[in-house]
Amino acid sequence: MSKHRRSTLLNILIILGTLGIVLYLGSRDNGLAKAFAAIRSADWRWVLAAFGCWVLFTVLEGICMQVYFWFHNIRLAFGSSIIVGLIGLFYSGVTPAATGGQPMQVIALKKRGVPAGVSSSCMVAKFFVYQLATLVLSIVFWVLHPGIVSTYVNQVTFWLILLGFLVNGISVAAVLLVAINKNVVRAIINLFIWLGKKLHLVRHEEKLHARADKAMEDFNASVDLLKHHPGQLLRLFLLSCVQLMFLMGITYCVYRALGLRELSFWEVTTLQFLLYVGASYTPLPGASGAQEKGFDLVFSGVFQGNALGAQLMWRFFTYYVTLIIGLGAVIINSAGSIRQAREEAEEAIEEAEAAIEAAEAAVNDDAVTEQGDPSGEREKAASAGQADSGERNRQESSDCR
Repeated sequence: MSKHRRSTLLNILIILGTLGIVLYLGSRDNGLAKAFAAIRSADWRWVLAAFGCWVLFTVLEGICMQVYFWFHNIRLAFGSSIIVGLIGLFYSGVTPAATGGQPMQVIALKKRGVPAGVSSSCMVAKFFVYQLATLVLSIVFWVLHPGIVSTYVNQVTFWLILLGFLVNGISVAAVLLVAINKNVVRAIINLFIWLGKKLHLVRHEEKLHARADKAMEDFNASVDLLKHHPGQLLRLFLLSCVQLMFLMGITYCVYRALGLRELSFWEVTTLQFLLYVGASYTPLPGASGAQEKGFDLVFSGVFQGNALGAQLMWRFFTYYVTLIIGLGAVIINSAGSIRQAREEAEEAIEEAEAAIEAAEAAVNDDAVTEQGDPSGEREKAASAGQADSGERNRQESSDCR
């Protein structure tokens, strides 16, 4: 088994282990039975609304990519953008600190003809505006609804949320620095190539540097284009804001599905934004453990005794659905890659067979030509002999006279 597969399997085990712990803790005091009873009695209309929010969140993930590529005169099919978006969401969910999503999206886009430099700049721009939108919306909701925060967020959770703001703010600043300073990007690439060589993962260092330089040119050209057209970043920012609202809206749909209506959409969404910021920096796949514990700390009073059932529903729609459907996208993408490789191999075989047939035909033509030359020479020799004989006869006749 490869290191990549072992790492992915370990991360999945962590995710399942976290779910197992939640279910085990919930089984005490008959909490799990109450949770499943609450889920069974949930209003299916709001359950469908929660799923609809997830669908729209995922569709906007693909639309953000399409908007970016349209600006760079690259046409990407809508279905491909959705598949690539799901691939990114899946690998972000199964890798620590969501580090695997963007690289896998770059690979998937490269197979669809998008230059690596352009797709990398797209990932950087999307990450930047998404994190910025998260921070801006969280602050805005907090400022507009301070009462709900002071009611349901205790002192410990408050400091964890502030830490989340700090970490996310640093990540935004770091991305901005990388995008602006070309030397920083080049130094990071050279560092990774050097590490790969030391670990014997890189065989052809010069070729890798050449490919990296080409990708850097595309990346810098894309970033420079955005610098001169800030309106494109604004569009991506606004799309990310809408995308986040659908993701955060899932919590309110769960709230209403369980028959609760005391708090408004904006109040529930405020708490969800703060939970999202406070738990997102956890270096575990899907922030497992931190999300569940954070939900319990923030929403235990909101759901009035149905916190476990609400947590299971919320986590299903915000995380597990992504893993399930995202895995399907990964399989579809892999099947497409295999089909494309098979078609390319068949084309190569057909070209090779055509070349062999052409070579055989050329050899046969040469053989025919070589076989025809001797008979031609004999005919020429016979004609020359007859001419010589005739000349001798004429000379003998002259001598006799």
